[in-house]
Amino acid sequence: MYNTRKKICVITGSRADYGLLCWVMKEIASRPDMELLPVAVGAHLEKEWGYTVKHIEADGFTNVAKIKTFSGDTSPSGIAATTAETLKGLSKFFASENPDLVVLLGDRYEILAAAMSALIHNIPIAHLGGGEISEGVIDDSIRHALTKLSHLHFVITEKCAERVTALGEEPWRVHVSGSPRLDFVSNIEFTAKDELVQRLGIDFSGKTALVIFHPLTLENENTEKQAEELIAALKETDLSKVIFYPNIDTNSETIIRMLEDFVGDISNNAKIFKPLEMADYLGILNSVDLMIGNSSAGIVESPSFNIGDRQKGRDCMENVIHVPNEKNAILAGIKKALSAGFRDSLKNMKNIYGDGAASKKIADMLSEIDFGNFSLVKKNFLKRGE
Repeated sequence: MYNTRKKICVITGSRADYGLLCWVMKEIASRPDMELLPVAVGAHLEKEWGYTVKHIEADGFTNVAKIKTFSGDTSPSGIAATTAETLKGLSKFFASENPDLVVLLGDRYEILAAAMSALIHNIPIAHLGGGEISEGVIDDSIRHALTKLSHLHFVITEKCAERVTALGEEPWRVHVSGSPRLDFVSNIEFTAKDELVQRLGIDFSGKTALVIFHPLTLENENTEKQAEELIAALKETDLSKVIFYPNIDTNSETIIRMLEDFVGDISNNAKIFKPLEMADYLGILNSVDLMIGNSSAGIVESPSFNIGDRQKGRDCMENVIHVPNEKNAILAGIKKALSAGFRDSLKNMKNIYGDGAASKKIADMLSEIDFGNFSLVKKNFLKRGE
């Protein structure tokens, strides 16, 4: 039996994955048989992206290891440099701390670097979010690569579990937990609309949209055109717009520049924000009339529709309206999303992504595992001839 506290390292690179990892981290930290080693890399340590490590520390994680990895450049070469710096920085950390397990989430390039480093150090990897599909970005390839590099898989639906085992992973390594993102919805109190108005200056007097738009990294030569189409559509609506910064991806600086120019014209009735506290984000989500963009946030926990191909292939519920990245199509999607008939059709919709208890399920499983006798040798489970 494993007789010492398990050292569980959880790595987060941005607001996007921390939003899912926070309650997993809280569960791990609460267990007497586990020691949490939180690590922040990437956008968390960049002032331009809100220095969001402050949110992690505000949540009570006072021992966060900060490893600066961002190259300062969102061109393809810059992203590659950030990936290399992440691998190098985490290698030093792993050599020093020697964790029993590394927990990684999702599909981003810095997380791929973390997995490569852990693998080289012979540290088991638990991956959250395998088996999902997002065909419009490099994330899809990274996610599947992470599946093959990892030793435990916590997936959000049975369909995702089927995809992971179809990649040759042994079934005993695959566990359906649901999405940890929903744990926030179950466990925290949203900021009230009146407070959002007073403190953040958001206008909820009419119909309001939350806008989150990320680059399509498989189409980075078209980033400016794609952002132009979205902005052209937003200009033709009388919606109040609450806009969030995109993730650090290839050409995200182009989108930020264009959105800031759009917000600078007061006639567009728009405000833009760097990452906010989760209570504020969920309060906004709870108060707006629709979400516009291509973020996975719109797929998992929000009334939304999806622009373009960034989330193409994801398992979606009935509230998601897929539209091409073209002005008139976006405007048609907005009209449909706000229509009484469409909204009435969603009254009995149930969330396919879990019950808000994913973090407990994940921590329970980690408590059961004897890492002193855990096998890093994976057998290929593909059937002969496949």
